[in-house]
Amino acid sequence: MKLCRIGICEDDELYRNYLTKIIRKCVLTEDKVGIFFYSDGSSLFSASNRKELDILFMDVQLPDGDGNAFMERFRKENTKALVSFCTNMGTPAADTFKMNIYRYIRKDEGKEKVEKQVAEVIEEYMRRCQYQEFHAGPDKIYLEVPDIMYCEKQKRGTLIHMDGNREVLVSEHLSDIYESIHPHGFACPHGSYIVNMEYITGVNKRMLRLTDDEELGIAPRKWKQFQEDFRNFIE
Repeated sequence: MKLCRIGICEDDELYRNYLTKIIRKCVLTEDKVGIFFYSDGSSLFSASNRKELDILFMDVQLPDGDGNAFMERFRKENTKALVSFCTNMGTPAADTFKMNIYRYIRKDEGKEKVEKQVAEVIEEYMRRCQYQEFHAGPDKIYLEVPDIMYCEKQKRGTLIHMDGNREVLVSEHLSDIYESIHPHGFACPHGSYIVNMEYITGVNKRMLRLTDDEELGIAPRKWKQFQEDFRNFIE
């Protein structure tokens, strides 16, 4: 899973720390999230990484200006980030919705509700990036589906081969994984594995070749369906 860059633009240090604790409790593992702090609008726009932020939690009332004005400027440089306004104000400004604000979090709504909304922001980011949840022993992990080359059946679970020569052994059965990632361009040429068709460079009736030159056999009883799936994928 690639690094998720999360910005917190908030002048209240206690609230910055509070949001950080919530984020750390959520679905992102410690080494896969980078959290960056900005005490006001000026510090945000003096930061070179603002254009690369994936998520931004921003106070509406900042010491050096109105958060709405800063957000309008931010959106001109970063259109992809999921943005949540954090505020004690009762009603969003009318033009807030023009800036594609994903959440409007009230600071005084209570710990449970704030935590739920922060978690929803992160989960939406993962959904958009096509992350899939797996289990590696007792640990919950998230893999980016487009980086999965193929999944191989094991006696206990499934070995997932990732782009970049990385392998991950997960507890899920191959059939269950296929059901969840099939819509993302995966096919089943053999009962022992499923393949991301994006990585296929060659096919004949007996085998297929992947971008790393690895070859996988095609089961005769799977050939007709695989041929149809692959034809639909490349058309």
